[in-house]
Amino acid sequence: MAWIAAALALMIAAAAFYWWNRSASAIDSLAILPFANEGADPNQEYLSDGITESLINSLSGVPRLRVTARSLAFRYRGPQVNPQQAGRDLGVRAVLTGRVRERDGALNVQAELMKVADGTQLWGGQYDRKSFEILALQQELARTVAGKLNLKPGAEHEKRLAKRSTENTEAYQLYLRGRYHWNRRTEQALKRAAEYFRQAIDKDPGYALAYAGLADCYAVYNS
Repeated sequence: MAWIAAALALMIAAAAFYWWNRSASAIDSLAILPFANEGADPNQEYLSDGITESLINSLSGVPRLRVTARSLAFRYRGPQVNPQQAGRDLGVRAVLTGRVRERDGALNVQAELMKVADGTQLWGGQYDRKSFEILALQQELARTVAGKLNLKPGAEHEKRLAKRSTENTEAYQLYLRGRYHWNRRTEQALKRAAEYFRQAIDKDPGYALAYAGLADCYAVYNS
């Protein structure tokens, strides 16, 4: 019977090593740095910021994944930022960076997922879509990143990743413009933000996020 006990001990040791190794190498934390606006028009920055914020919101709901908050991640903006160092500063195991270009109704998004420990690329992809396909593109990108991190969102969070706050692309882009200006917090920017949120509501009267954005503007006005 000694050989049976030895074999059992070997199996237990092998299983323990497998789970320890898997745990040690698991990507359970992520920072999504502000995507760069590659277009010639600085007024398109609302789009790169909006895609970044959308990915943060979507992936933060994935179980067993810690996603750096927008307020911290957006401190690392610009071509001079070293993504690997940013990841170390933020205490995460992976960093997602990207570039966005929109021209004549065509949308190009490039993204790269980096492992912070050694700077290796976990994944890289490029998406060419029509501008009106931005909602579908964001969903596809969020699912892809979760998959490359070997995370299974589960039925509930898969439903969340697939859920859209609006089906109206014009309303969504107006909302992104509103959030872009709201995040600047100046009096003039808040007035512009409120106007964009109102326009988004006109396009989609059932758009809850646009109402929330307008309420945020009023809250700052009255504070």
